[in-house]
Amino acid sequence: MKLNSSAFHNASNQTDYMDIFKPYLAMNARHKLLFTQKEVEGIAYVDIGLLLSKAIESAIDSKRLVMKADDELEKIINSNLKNSSEIGEYIAIKNIGILFEPSLKIDLHTKIDSWAKSHVLIILKEGKFYNDIYYLSSEKDSGYSINLNDINYKTIYDEI
Repeated sequence: MKLNSSAFHNASNQTDYMDIFKPYLAMNARHKLLFTQKEVEGIAYVDIGLLLSKAIESAIDSKRLVMKADDELEKIINSNLKNSSEIGEYIAIKNIGILFEPSLKIDLHTKIDSWAKSHVLIILKEGKFYNDIYYLSSEKDSGYSINLNDINYKTIYDEI
């Protein structure tokens, strides 16, 4: 469920990202999921694609690849949690394409649901939204998409 933003960036008056994040986070929604169009200054983004690919490289031809990928993904998320006095515990990720890789069989909906319930989840948006479905590419390819209809989220465009 997408939440519309009421904050807009004004070039002559730089908007602090917290002015945009705080109203959404104060809503006490079940999920705390933010998509940003560009990296936000002061937020440490984790290159999930790079870290996960390195972590599973030795298991590429293994029958245990799926299990290894799932275990390593959770380790990466848990070891990269950050704390902010303003937004609390968060994880910010970028380069998420690997999470859509069919051979890894990652249940991305369940992962995002869980992560966004436990802490603030910030994702650098690399794709497009159509009717609450996030498509990794600009093409409407269902193999590389995730339905977020039942997950509260906010997309921050040129506000930051």
